[in-house]
Amino acid sequence: MAAFTTSEFTSLLDELLDRSEREKEGSGRPAVPFGYVAPKDAVEELWASMPSDFVESVYRENEDRETVRDTPGMETPEPTEPPLPSIEPEAIAAELRMATARWPRDMDRIRREFAMANHPDRAEPRLRERAAIRMQIANMLIDQEKRRLAGRR
Repeated sequence: MAAFTTSEFTSLLDELLDRSEREKEGSGRPAVPFGYVAPKDAVEELWASMPSDFVESVYRENEDRETVRDTPGMETPEPTEPPLPSIEPEAIAAELRMATARWPRDMDRIRREFAMANHPDRAEPRLRERAAIRMQIANMLIDQEKRRLAGRR
């Protein structure tokens, strides 16, 4: 293995230092030749650079145009009312999920949860009568199931 002489080592070191300085200088430049401008800023700058009479003419031209709201057939639809809660015993039984209940205390928990969600005092005034019917049916179903569970034991 040949040893480096001092002059060769110095020239190699100088070459490496020059290359690293060039890389540092080159890495500072952006890859894109212009600076990034946010779209909002670009639009504001564009409008600010326009002559005021041009901006006024654009507003006047568009003043007479129909808007989407004025177009026939584009009316906002009336909000539809949600369907009324069912008063069918089968639907209420499915809502109660009594199949998982094994003990009377489970039935009491189910009754409380149903009452919390469906009690007439918590319903809208127009739905209170229907909520009372639902509560009566739910209580009847729960009482029947409690009697059935008590008879099995």
